[in-house]
Amino acid sequence: MRLAAALLALSSSTVMAAAGELPACDDASVLATLTSRQAWAEAHTWKDGVTIAAVDRIGEARLDVGGFSAIDRRHCAARAGLTAALPTTLYYVVSAEGFAGYGWNVEFCLSGHDPYRVYGADCQVLK
Repeated sequence: MRLAAALLALSSSTVMAAAGELPACDDASVLATLTSRQAWAEAHTWKDGVTIAAVDRIGEARLDVGGFSAIDRRHCAARAGLTAALPTTLYYVVSAEGFAGYGWNVEFCLSGHDPYRVYGADCQVLK
């Protein structure tokens, strides 16, 4: 019984530590990563002249930690000011799945600017 309680306490502290390692939605490194990746995608794929100029109204929509998935995720939404287009909603997920399981990754979608519907209609997958 004591062993089970000790294992439970250890696993919950590990989960909390992992969640604490995920950067916040408004972390400068997260925003820099997603804006640079969007600029790269624009230059090499979409070629419509639209890039992210500014990000504001940043908020966390949901935090998935210790659930069915072994990967912790922070779901975020913000307003993206765009070049050559009206502002739109930016959805992104920060996940604890960097290279070889070390660090973090960010996936993003600009509402109305996902022509291949990689993240479903209106970025549904990342919401």
